[in-house]
Amino acid sequence: MFYDRERELGKLKEVYSYPGSSFIVIYGRRRVGKTALVREFLKDKLGLYFFVGEKDETLLLEEWVGEVEEKLSGHLPSYVKPKFGSLEELVEFLLDFSRERKLVLVFDEFQNFRAVKPSFFSSLQRLWDEKKDGSNMMLIAVGSYVGMIKRIFMDQKEPLFGRADEWMKLKPFDFWTAWGLVRSLVEINPRHFVELYSALGGMPRYLLYVPRYYRRDSIEAIRGLFFDEFAPLREEGLNVLKLEFGRYYRSYFSILEAVSLGRVTPKEISDGTGLKPLTVGKYLSELTNHYEYLVREVPVTENPLKTRKVAYRISDEFFNFWFRFVYHNYTGLEEDPGKVFERFKAEFPAFVGATYERIAREFVKGLNLGFKPERVGRWWHKGEEIDVVAYDRKNVILFEVKWRDLSTKDAKRVLKGLEEKAELLPLRGSYRFGIIARELEGKDELREEGFLAFDLDDIIR
Repeated sequence: MFYDRERELGKLKEVYSYPGSSFIVIYGRRRVGKTALVREFLKDKLGLYFFVGEKDETLLLEEWVGEVEEKLSGHLPSYVKPKFGSLEELVEFLLDFSRERKLVLVFDEFQNFRAVKPSFFSSLQRLWDEKKDGSNMMLIAVGSYVGMIKRIFMDQKEPLFGRADEWMKLKPFDFWTAWGLVRSLVEINPRHFVELYSALGGMPRYLLYVPRYYRRDSIEAIRGLFFDEFAPLREEGLNVLKLEFGRYYRSYFSILEAVSLGRVTPKEISDGTGLKPLTVGKYLSELTNHYEYLVREVPVTENPLKTRKVAYRISDEFFNFWFRFVYHNYTGLEEDPGKVFERFKAEFPAFVGATYERIAREFVKGLNLGFKPERVGRWWHKGEEIDVVAYDRKNVILFEVKWRDLSTKDAKRVLKGLEEKAELLPLRGSYRFGIIARELEGKDELREEGFLAFDLDDIIR
């Protein structure tokens, strides 16, 4: 199913319009919609789509020759019957073919060539360098393992280093795009959607499970997706990340599990995993910069390059949920799944609250605050925390975020506490205060008193 992705589709069409040959790399997590995007792009183009399975080279060529005959038959003399003895022969044939007309060539799961024929990367580099200037090909390499794709195209020691003309990282849908997709498929309570989004994140493939499993009860839907014996997403994290990380996956998993449980500083992670601080530092750097499964955060008022106040969080809602409630409870799910599910139900509201804070920060970034903030983010110091801080040199706005229904009285009490916390901030300027709740009574009254007051209805709209 193709949904949204109009910006990405527009970029591909733009690259297609360029004269001559182009090499574009599309990468992103499995299930994020890369294949749907390239198939949508190919609909009205002369193009070939090849899925690179981890098979013998001969078997792949047997599969692909049929695609070549079907798609190019009308453009080849009747006496030409494509037959290829190697991957190199196939690519050379297609580069030569594209001298006369534009051709799109897609290799999906491109990184699998490392298992099929490692020398193909060097051969492709040679053929591309020799023939691209005289050809008219748009070569698209699609990859699901972020670390491996980066290594293939960004490592100076690799033959394809520097060959990509364009890069496109496909990200999960944001909260609002995910809401639009799910709402187009099933009638759903917004509160229930926030809870489901906390577990599934913005991955299109996972969101498509919602119409099947949601029966006006988000918790039961999550039970069916993650906790039942045949739950389709129970092993998903293991299936995706074990291949990504390779033989060292256990150490990476230990760190991601620790972060999902709230151990977010390097020392806490080291203590929680038993890994040495230097080893933890190496893995944190790789998980943040190379694999992109962690995000490094600092208090919004601090210089990211100088401060030692560093915290990590898992960048993807799905993996944050999976490590926290599934991977952490693997043994319990085998021995007493009912007990694990009851514990999950008790801990889940606080977990959703943290997700709601992240949604609220993105919501604030889109608000007209009367000024353009230099930064929007979270602040913390010595046990005190402010959920959202937005500021420039003259203005500061602070928000408290609550995944609860608040009366006007409750809200005023929260806002008073927020005003007291403001004394701890090192920011100068005109201060305003706001609150974002799940449901907020008396929003108009609070706004008349000068507060910024929002709830889930405002966020959804």
